[in-house]
Amino acid sequence: MPEIKMLTDGVRLVSESTDKYKTGCISVSMALPMDERMAANALLVYLLKRSCKAYPDFSLLSGKLDELYGAILGAGVSKNGESQVLTLSITCLADKFALENESIQLEAAQLLSDIVFQPNAENGSFGEDALATEKRLLIQRIEEELNDKRTYAFNKCVSYMCKNEAFGKDKYGTIEEIEAVTMADVYSAWQNLLSTAVFQITVVGAADAKKVACIFEKNFAGIERKPAETETVFIQKSRRFNRFEEKFPVNQGKLVIGFRAGMSHRRDNIFAFTVMNDIFGMGTYSKLFTNIREKMSLAYYCWSRLVASKGIVLVESGIDTDKEKKVTAEVLSQLSDLRNGKTDLEVLESSKRALRERHTFTSPEGVLGWYSAQVICDEILTPEDMVNGIEQVTMEEICEAAKKLSVDTVFMLSAQEEAEDEV
Repeated sequence: MPEIKMLTDGVRLVSESTDKYKTGCISVSMALPMDERMAANALLVYLLKRSCKAYPDFSLLSGKLDELYGAILGAGVSKNGESQVLTLSITCLADKFALENESIQLEAAQLLSDIVFQPNAENGSFGEDALATEKRLLIQRIEEELNDKRTYAFNKCVSYMCKNEAFGKDKYGTIEEIEAVTMADVYSAWQNLLSTAVFQITVVGAADAKKVACIFEKNFAGIERKPAETETVFIQKSRRFNRFEEKFPVNQGKLVIGFRAGMSHRRDNIFAFTVMNDIFGMGTYSKLFTNIREKMSLAYYCWSRLVASKGIVLVESGIDTDKEKKVTAEVLSQLSDLRNGKTDLEVLESSKRALRERHTFTSPEGVLGWYSAQVICDEILTPEDMVNGIEQVTMEEICEAAKKLSVDTVFMLSAQEEAEDEV
């Protein structure tokens, strides 16, 4: 069970104390509303990763990481429900392997704190060259996602399905919004982050949680906090069915079917929905894989994804364009069989076994990811809680969860005739 401590309003420390790994991890997750600041926020987290006042350029910061036995500094942006989450993290050598009783993880925590609270920003500027570089790199990330047709089709389905909801926005903002961001916007985003973001500091390893807490408490002491409240909209039943299509020079069409899961919040019947989705389309024993891909050879791949933080399920498949109607009908047929209990008990046991293994983490990064993903949750769910809940799920509960799914949006990325080979 992790140690949990509230440091100040909207700031929580979650610490999983263990000495079974060779490395330790610390992350700072910062959740913000998905509003007009999204592009500036996304640029900000990558600018923060570049340097801080104590190590004001990339080479000095890299030197410090080398001193910490080759610690790795990471930064990222994600969507969690209808919150944009900025994350900074450090992975470092476990203290027991350090020389002269050094506390590597505490030094890493101090460095991470310096990066967040003491950035290299003179007179409200992170440096015009640095901003220009991060704009270019962020736009490049977006373009890479556009060129990955699986990701593109998934994101397009979500954007159409959640057109009038914050979840439909890109986690980075649009390219046009990124290009328009000024230095003043980024500096304002940093100030807003410190005062309004919901923070979670997650520690996995043998570091002293009390000392880590002290490091961050000192920095928050002089900040007036007014944490922003973000409430994700859960639409339990689709209002109408919509289909969208785009044609593109690809050899393989991409079909994405979006369902409203019938959830009222992210923990609503989460154990049954998790097992239901796994049997529907996650495992090699699932209905979509064994029937649509293997037995019928209708798809090159076909799986389902539960986004519990938004209460939606998306089925993704790679198909020949002329098979769209047949594949769609078969996906719905497999869902109907699941609703009606046409599932072998052996499949249920295989699913529970696979889910148990999936929640048995073998690295500190896995544990860190599990807890940091709960930054906006009021209560922390441990992997053991998840496994125990999954073990109790019955076939009747799975059928009832499946019955709640309703088709909302279909997006088809169709292959143009005489398509060139995909890159």
